[in-house]
Amino acid sequence: MKVTFIEHSGFMVEMEQNVLLFDYYQGEIPSFDGSKTLYVFASHSHADHYDPAIWKLKEQYRDIHYILSDDIKDNEGAVVMKAHEKKEVAGIEIETLRSNDMGVAFLVKVEGKTIYHAGDLNWWHWNGEPEEDNEYYKKTFQDEMKYLEGKKIDLAFMLLDPRQEDKYCWGMNYFLEHTDSKVVFPMHCFEHYKINHHYLNCEDGRRWKDIVRDITGAGQVFEI
Repeated sequence: MKVTFIEHSGFMVEMEQNVLLFDYYQGEIPSFDGSKTLYVFASHSHADHYDPAIWKLKEQYRDIHYILSDDIKDNEGAVVMKAHEKKEVAGIEIETLRSNDMGVAFLVKVEGKTIYHAGDLNWWHWNGEPEEDNEYYKKTFQDEMKYLEGKKIDLAFMLLDPRQEDKYCWGMNYFLEHTDSKVVFPMHCFEHYKINHHYLNCEDGRRWKDIVRDITGAGQVFEI
């Protein structure tokens, strides 16, 4: 698999026969062999996860499928998914989890691989906010993670958000501790890429250095 980090939570995964584009909202979309099938995913309607510009891809690629969260209203011609649904779309299997922010997270089975994109499903904890709010985010996140326990995940995209200050890695660490994930890419860092290096080189995340990749900037390409 060829994985390109576009920006923020946007990634492209190019495989032998298929290409998956997740949560594009800005940046350069890599070109690829147009004979491959393109699947365009948008986890929710927030402006940093969805841009109507994705619809222009239909002009460039003929074999294209859109899979959108049901909170995105501009969805004509798309496969629309709500939380805790399973659908088969043009030969790939897609399952959704419920985000505790908005929309869904995606679990995709394609070409013998399982790929997870968290969207905005995370252990959100905001210092100074009401404890009942933080407890809600904790409980809902941990409840959704139960759906992933016991599943082998070949590739995952999970949040590592510096706005959460000292709680920035609670979601990432819980995800790693409760899933069987081979390769994980951090996302949603708002261009503060140093947080990834910090995480992998301190007590917070040093134990995951063989699993979590260090993203340093937009357009970075990884061969998995």
